[in-house]
Amino acid sequence: MRLDRKIVIALFILLIIIAAAIAIWMPFASKMSNLDFYIHDSNLNYHYEINEKLAFVVNDSSEFRDRKTVWYFGNGDTLMRPKEAKYAFDEKGKYMITLEVDDKYKVSKYIEIISLPQKKAIDSIPKIHGIDVGYVGEELVFSSYAPGVDSWFWEFGETGTVDAYEGQVVYVYKEPGDYIVKLKTNTARYPVYHNIKILPLFEAIADSDPVDSLSLAQNDIKKRLQAIADATIKEKKIYYRNLKHIEQRYTCNDADEVVVVVNGDRYNDLYSYCQGLHYLEGKGSKTLEINQVAIDTFNCLKRIEVIQSVINK
Repeated sequence: MRLDRKIVIALFILLIIIAAAIAIWMPFASKMSNLDFYIHDSNLNYHYEINEKLAFVVNDSSEFRDRKTVWYFGNGDTLMRPKEAKYAFDEKGKYMITLEVDDKYKVSKYIEIISLPQKKAIDSIPKIHGIDVGYVGEELVFSSYAPGVDSWFWEFGETGTVDAYEGQVVYVYKEPGDYIVKLKTNTARYPVYHNIKILPLFEAIADSDPVDSLSLAQNDIKKRLQAIADATIKEKKIYYRNLKHIEQRYTCNDADEVVVVVNGDRYNDLYSYCQGLHYLEGKGSKTLEINQVAIDTFNCLKRIEVIQSVINK
């Protein structure tokens, strides 16, 4: 009987000790169920970057308003802020961010600071797209688009004033000569320029008669392709001069995107087609005739249809 009583007393004392230990250590528990924080990146790109001002915000700031709140950033730096701490890391790496309240409650999160390449100050530099040789009375198309551009001031060098205000414009020169096209936009400090040569028509055309710009361009391309086909392999200057003319005047310097359809069923890019005319067909005498050339536009064209035939001698 006495033994049972001693066991009961021992158990009771043990329970008291356990309860006392819990009472002593419980306030220093490392976590609270409602203790948490989130991280806000200033540029909203979902990356934490070197020298980016990050905001570390307590989820329920009202509960910790009168408590001692310390932020540890994992690199030796600390801040005492009850609601929000703003901090920027100057080195990349992984860091453990810890929020500590009243020296008792803690919550931690790992973040990674990355080093993104420095963005260069690239202005929205406009470029003028248009041919460099035209004819009097021809409807010439000029265009210019660049990020951020919303106002255009075109001067075509003939009137001495601003002639147009759109991103793509059509202008007709009345007199032959060499002109400088000037474009001022809202994104560039200085204007950009484009040189153009205006040739006279061989025959006078009444003001009311429209100029068939497409036919002029088709005949010009046909003449250039024929010159390439007639040149010998050694006459490389003729080849390059005529190919360059087509590229600069009609393709907006994007000739590798131009498809040449030969006799309705054979396809080549412009460079390969012209090389074939020069190296395969060019024999120093007229062996190939360019019968017809068709294009759908004379400005930044993407397709040339060619009808050609072999000359039997």
